[in-house]
Amino acid sequence: MKSKLTRGFTLIELLVVIAIIGILAALVLVALGNARDKAQDARVKSDIAQLRTLAEVIYDSNDAAYENSLGTIGVETCFQTPTQAECANSAATSTNVDTLIKDIDTANGATYGLPTAEATASAFCVEAQLNDALFVCADSTGVTESGHTPGRCTAVGDVSCGT
Repeated sequence: MKSKLTRGFTLIELLVVIAIIGILAALVLVALGNARDKAQDARVKSDIAQLRTLAEVIYDSNDAAYENSLGTIGVETCFQTPTQAECANSAATSTNVDTLIKDIDTANGATYGLPTAEATASAFCVEAQLNDALFVCADSTGVTESGHTPGRCTAVGDVSCGT
């Protein structure tokens, strides 16, 4: 008589292994989704910080004013329509602002819209939405806040990230 020396896996054992692999794959995908959202938020925060730097460049180029008295040249007008005329006659600044605004729009996936800005001659504020429906805000005092509710920079004359 011959004894059976080879044995294989049973169907139950194979199904258990496949189920375990499926559960592990699902956990990895959830973790990657959260990491992607955090990376996009970091990108928006970085872009807002760079817009604050460009606002200071506009201030220096615009006779020590964030926005001229007519509201036709300065931070708010440049951030809304980044052309050379609105950005204190600086083609480099307008190009950089345009690039950052497009990057924020790309990072947000067009769902959250473009950043908003308000400016007066002596102060400015810019904010953009993050993935968790909260906002990041930067202003002329050097404050950068994230995780606040919308509207810090949308009211006319409201040019700070403070509450």
